[in-house]
Amino acid sequence: MLTALAYEALIKEVELTPKPGLVDKANNGSHHDMSLETFYRSAKAIAPFVDTFLTCKRDFAALREAGKACECAMFEATKGINTHKGMIFSLAVICGAIGSVGYKDMTALQREIRHLCHDLVQHDLAHLKTPKTHGERFYLQTKATGIRGEAAAGYPTLFQQSLPFFTQHYKRYGEDMALKLTLLLLMSETQDSTLFARGGLEGLAFVQQEAKKRLHVRDALVLDEALNTFDEACIQRNLSPGGSADLLGLTWFLHGLG
Repeated sequence: MLTALAYEALIKEVELTPKPGLVDKANNGSHHDMSLETFYRSAKAIAPFVDTFLTCKRDFAALREAGKACECAMFEATKGINTHKGMIFSLAVICGAIGSVGYKDMTALQREIRHLCHDLVQHDLAHLKTPKTHGERFYLQTKATGIRGEAAAGYPTLFQQSLPFFTQHYKRYGEDMALKLTLLLLMSETQDSTLFARGGLEGLAFVQQEAKKRLHVRDALVLDEALNTFDEACIQRNLSPGGSADLLGLTWFLHGLG
């Protein structure tokens, strides 16, 4: 069940259209090396590792090794293109926690994630000198702990913000509109290292501000028009909120557990 749910979460995220700066059914966003098909291949490569993540449970070293193996499978499927590296990290952490405490009690799940990742920032970032990833460069320049800090805190952006927001709007407006509004919410709040890598602090601030401007829209046609305009602006600036896209997929995944 969880493998199918995780796979479907990856598909839901990429097929949501329109999305600012991201690959979707309409275009490839700000990505010249990716397409919908690239993400389909990536999702198929990732799904078989969900069971491995679940069996790792509290063994963070084992989770990391499984995550690296999953990354290798992703890169092989995509011919070297990084479609889901950040998503793999978070999916591994969340599934490892689910393997320990299940998913019926979200409070217990969040507490387990915090336990699992309690020293992650200290271990990975505190003594960092030579950055290898967008997240590490983001930390060295801004001290923002990015997805590692989010994991260490138990993913408060997911559990306290995007999940209740999505659930509320899903009940009122349906899945498609709820996903689009939740993406805007995440883009307006997330310290996205992918955006920082492409546009610096200026690009990150631009996306956050533009997302906030559109969060009030509750008409489906008007929302799509606003997202299309936003998409054009992101493409023009070569900006892509990949971190927010990952969190959107995880939001749908967690909602599906309920």
